[in-house]
Amino acid sequence: MVPYSSMDRKRNHARGDGEISAIATRQDGVISVDQLRASGLSAQAASQRASLSRMHRVHRGVYAVGHEAIGSRGRLLAAALACGPGSAISHLSAAALWGLRVPVPIVIDVIVPCETGRKIDGVRARRCRYPSAEEITHYEGIPCTTPSRTLVDLAGVLSWNQLRRAVEQAAVLRLFDIGALDLAMAQAKGRRGMPRLRSIVAPWRVWGDDLPRVRSVLEARLLPVLVEREIPRPRCNVKLKIDGEPIEVDLLWENERLAVETDGEETHGTRAAFQHDRWRDQVLTAAGYRVARVTWRQVVDEPEAVATRIERMLKR
Repeated sequence: MVPYSSMDRKRNHARGDGEISAIATRQDGVISVDQLRASGLSAQAASQRASLSRMHRVHRGVYAVGHEAIGSRGRLLAAALACGPGSAISHLSAAALWGLRVPVPIVIDVIVPCETGRKIDGVRARRCRYPSAEEITHYEGIPCTTPSRTLVDLAGVLSWNQLRRAVEQAAVLRLFDIGALDLAMAQAKGRRGMPRLRSIVAPWRVWGDDLPRVRSVLEARLLPVLVEREIPRPRCNVKLKIDGEPIEVDLLWENERLAVETDGEETHGTRAAFQHDRWRDQVLTAAGYRVARVTWRQVVDEPEAVATRIERMLKR
């Protein structure tokens, strides 16, 4: 029988390090004790590595491998791992992960599958109804609630304006799914904020599952205002070719030859954008279109007046 040599131990040690590194690389630099054990590393060996600064404790049972700078995604995944199997990033943390423009929470929101569990620093365990299988997904490798379930959870923690902004951003990012949201709201019957969310979603129902492709929050804010006034629905972000020049119109009523451009500060606030917008207006006008520009401040401060003016232009 060949004795187990120090060289064998080194090979196994290197192999274990390679497996740990591969897992941590896939997980934004973090790994759990359960994953370490599955790689053949004991809890004692993990502690030894941590003492040698090869792994750094993030939460109890979760380590950063190699260095402590794991970034925001690494911190989210570490929180989910620390809360145990089946846990998912939720509420404000999930909304920030999806890019829904919500206040970024100081602590990380996690939905856990059981009602009991230890308190973890920097993590807020949410004890609301655990998501169904259709309400949990992975985004960039991080277990989290789906956009629809996230909006349902946000309804109970955001103001009306903040929640509307999250819905509008979901529409811009193509994360707004009426069917999936209806299912999530049906399962959330009686939860705080549901009437608020339903009222915000209501104007979007005229499109059914074929929601308009909006490119800015300003467009997403204006369209429900027009729907509530029963103004004919426009085509959104229509690509035209006039005199060989490609032009995209934000909102277009083709039969009435009316083009409405939404001037958000993020895309129209530069000198170059100003010059380009004037050129587009001239090209559209020369082709027989009437062009009207609407600003963010107008839609926020006087939405009814904006809708009235558009309605009058359509009737001319």
